Amino acid sequence: MKFKEEKLTEKGLGKWTVTIDGAEWTNTLKKAENRAKTELEIPGFRKGKAPESEVKKHLTQANIYKTAYRIAIKPAFDFAWEQKPTIEPMSSPAPNPVKIDTKELVIDFTFDLKPEIKIGKYTNITTVEKPKNDVTEEEINDVITRYQDRFVMEKIREKNEKIQKGDSVLFDFKGFIDDVAFKGGELKNHKLVIGSKEFIPGFEDSMIGLGIGEAKIKVTFPQGYNEELQGKEAIFELNVHEITQRILPAADDELVKDLNLPDIKTIADFKKKIKNDILTQKQTQTKQQFVGEIIDEIIKDSVIEFPKSAIEHQIKELKKDFEDQVIRKGLTLKDYKKATGLTDEMIEAEISEDAKLNLQTYLVRNEIKNKENITPTPEQIDQKYVELAKNFGVEEDYVKQILPAEQVSKELEAELLTNFLFDNNGKA
Repeated sequence: MKFKEEKLTEKGLGKWTVTIDGAEWTNTLKKAENRAKTELEIPGFRKGKAPESEVKKHLTQANIYKTAYRIAIKPAFDFAWEQKPTIEPMSSPAPNPVKIDTKELVIDFTFDLKPEIKIGKYTNITTVEKPKNDVTEEEINDVITRYQDRFVMEKIREKNEKIQKGDSVLFDFKGFIDDVAFKGGELKNHKLVIGSKEFIPGFEDSMIGLGIGEAKIKVTFPQGYNEELQGKEAIFELNVHEITQRILPAADDELVKDLNLPDIKTIADFKKKIKNDILTQKQTQTKQQFVGEIIDEIIKDSVIEFPKSAIEHQIKELKKDFEDQVIRKGLTLKDYKKATGLTDEMIEAEISEDAKLNLQTYLVRNEIKNKENITPTPEQIDQKYVELAKNFGVEEDYVKQILPAEQVSKELEAELLTNFLFDNNGKA
């Protein structure tokens, strides 16, 4: 027998080719002919009991080749394994006869390739700038306002009074672009707190100073709002029904006392906690974004191959997620394509690209984890349980009951890997 192997990289497949020829193939054909004779079904005779003259009439070369192939498959497969191939299969190799005649049998065994990665540089990458985070007074005050809302007092303004920042307004509105009403631009009896930033920039500010009754305001939709409206100027016809003054308690020590927060006694303590919470949240978000950009750089510097089946499976999952998201928006796929102008081919291409990136990211993270031996210690897992219990305000034993150690370990492993990539990369 002869053996050779080949990677069909574009298809994500590997191939072993076994050739049986010479005396070995001649003997296999003789054995196949004898077996085929015994297996031949001839009308009027029991299997294997027909006279030679009848056997010759019914036995074809195709029968012999088919039987010879069945005989040869297992020895050919065993021979391939004995050669210790460098291309290892991820799935069971599937045999396929590519040539069979009196001189030789050639069998291809094809299979999905095992994921392979030759990872490039993954530390001291300086093409991505390290994020810097700060917290503004406005952000702190926005959080305090949400707490003040718990104790808000409301008083309906007189009919001659005007809208002020912080007021709650009950009104109807209808939007027009070039004198044509646009879809989704109309609501009746909508309640809006002026300054809540619920509406697009400029909308709420334009309402300040208006009174009860009808009015018009002009605003411009921001870039990135949606493809149909972004950057366009719109006129909104308003009908204000009611203006309510919202009286918030002072942001002082008395408010903190009413909130009854653990370990917080003064408004200064409260502001410090809020600042730390916002900063922690920002750091988590920017760290994830930074590490994502670092992984993109690592992918560019790596050689990554994965099996066809893996990419197909990932595409299938992403396509289902995409269709579910469209349905949750109350649209059919047909409506979505019409609204966005996307075609099936464009959607398929985007999903395929996302699937490829997901697999590349997984393989890169896994390779770094293995190279750096990033594995949580029992002490780190225990500490994580303590943190989770504190965050949720429950007993540690309860957290251990609902979250298996294996799950906590995996989450902690991902966290440690993210920290490693963050600490060892980036331009300061």
